Amino acid sequence: MKKSAVIAAALVLVAAAYSGASWYVGMKSEHMIRDALDRANARIVSAMGPDLEAHRVRIDVSEYRRGVFSTHARYTVTIADRDDTAEFGITDHMQHGPFPWAQVRQGSFEPLLAYSRSQLVDTEAVKRWFDAARGAMPLEIATRIRFGGVGESQWVFAPLEWAADDERLSFSGGRIDLQFSNEMRDSEARGDFASLVVRDAGGSETVALKDIVLRSRSTTAADETMQTHATLEAASLLIADMSDDDVTVEKIRATLESSQKGALVDATLRYDFDRVRVGEIDLGSVTLGGRVNQFNYEAFSALVAEYDAIADEHGAAEGEDFELTEDDNARLYARLVPVLASSPAIALQPVQWRNDKGESSLALSAAFQAIPPAAQPGLDALPVQALRELRFEMILSRAMFLQAFAQTGADEAERQQLEMVAAMLFDQYVDSLEEQGLVQRDGDRAHLVIVYADNGVDVNGQVMSLEEFLLLFSDFLI
Repeated sequence: MKKSAVIAAALVLVAAAYSGASWYVGMKSEHMIRDALDRANARIVSAMGPDLEAHRVRIDVSEYRRGVFSTHARYTVTIADRDDTAEFGITDHMQHGPFPWAQVRQGSFEPLLAYSRSQLVDTEAVKRWFDAARGAMPLEIATRIRFGGVGESQWVFAPLEWAADDERLSFSGGRIDLQFSNEMRDSEARGDFASLVVRDAGGSETVALKDIVLRSRSTTAADETMQTHATLEAASLLIADMSDDDVTVEKIRATLESSQKGALVDATLRYDFDRVRVGEIDLGSVTLGGRVNQFNYEAFSALVAEYDAIADEHGAAEGEDFELTEDDNARLYARLVPVLASSPAIALQPVQWRNDKGESSLALSAAFQAIPPAAQPGLDALPVQALRELRFEMILSRAMFLQAFAQTGADEAERQQLEMVAAMLFDQYVDSLEEQGLVQRDGDRAHLVIVYADNGVDVNGQVMSLEEFLLLFSDFLI
């Protein structure tokens, strides 16, 4: 056999082998992508609740044409609420591995399952977005998927400028870098955006964020426990109107920590504002936070859905009050039982306000307990039956209060006068509360701790019945 014939035959065999490998890799890529979308939809249901029909988010494969060396796909993201439904389309051209041609042309010979480039589809739902991009593609996505479900994706957002009848928007554009692993079950992302500015049509009201950074990390353990850590940071926030009292916030941080196993969620949300100014008044720093533990979101969503169904049956508009019947109470009670079965706890904490002179804080927490499924008392009696403990704690700094109050003065003389008024008000009310046993003095701080449990109340270490506490509190108010 001639040497040229041998080479030609070898090339044919190599081409056939590579075609088969590419077809097989394309099939594996499709299975991995569909599995990832199924998990994403399951996570959305877990987060929003399966019975919250008023609010739905879903990602679907609306088209998937797989060839030997490449695939054309289209994905649809549907977002629905009670009044409207919006669909966003993303078109994707994917080159199969093991050596996608687009990567080879760039000098990369790394074996890949797939390399894809995706774009937002110009539909009615995003027409304003395309108009605001002024000829650029609003969103482009480049993704590399390696073997083992490892890879990375870059999401590039174009700058936007739009003017509608009632608002103006200016967005710098930016980028999100996403890395995923563990069969696309774990991910880590960072997004950077220089600015976002929203104004009303007349320019009299403005909200502006600068130097925005988004970070997130999500992992899934072997027992399907999902853990998420996400932060949003911004160098500054400006809320301005025609008055001189613009609100300026420096160094904003929002942090979310959550862990979910099955239907139960533990989550903590915290906001930190390093410096808050209203006009020329420096209010110092503020921290706001909250948390939930052992919270059955699926059961809670079913409770909300049941209430909405009852409201519809009564013909009540959203937010409109109506009288519950005995049957309505029984239906709501049946839905409430699984919500409380996990003994959930919720808290508003920390709430902290700090300035140069001191710090004040507030915390409110409630721990619940399971209720019997058979009994059906009136819903008015449920707080006593379901509440295991309610705790309220407040610390108020006298020096901090005086400085905050005095800053509202127009000049030094007025500020001194306001500080004296603030001192008189603080001492008068705190002294009266101390006489009633409702607060304790600790230096220049007023401290109050109230704990309700077992139908009794502990006020700063003084135990009394609920009736005695209510009588004491009512006497003070009178």
